[in-house]
Amino acid sequence: MSAPMRAQADAVVTLEYEARLEDGTVVDSTERCGPVSYLHGNEQLFPTLERLVEGLAAGDERAIEIAPEDAYGARRDGLVRRLPRAQLPPAIALVPGERYEVRAANGARLVFTLIGVEGDDVIADFNTRGAGQRLRICARVLAVRAATPDELRRGTLR
Repeated sequence: MSAPMRAQADAVVTLEYEARLEDGTVVDSTERCGPVSYLHGNEQLFPTLERLVEGLAAGDERAIEIAPEDAYGARRDGLVRRLPRAQLPPAIALVPGERYEVRAANGARLVFTLIGVEGDDVIADFNTRGAGQRLRICARVLAVRAATPDELRRGTLR
């Protein structure tokens, strides 16, 4: 009986994965779209996930925790700002803790988490949702097979 094929360069790997912030927020997952198949070693997945499954065989699972600096970056207090409520669309319901995306008067896209409302001002946190949080990625390899000559020539499965 031969050893099972493992995730390595030029192998087709099918896997399920989930990336979750330490506060429990799922930032990426195959739960809704189903398993993902890709040509290993051809930069078709984000590098950390590809390194995570390197050497795994079908049925193997592995998890990794990534420091904030290597995930979404450190939290920066300077990105928490006070804005006049009048700069936001009047019809928008403001709920502390919710994430908003609005267009500024100059057309710039503003993405923030509402910290609170104080009088005529809002306190907005412009850090990315995952800033300052560790990221945990869990992956399970479902299948590994040799890539076909056509897949190798194209460098992709499609």
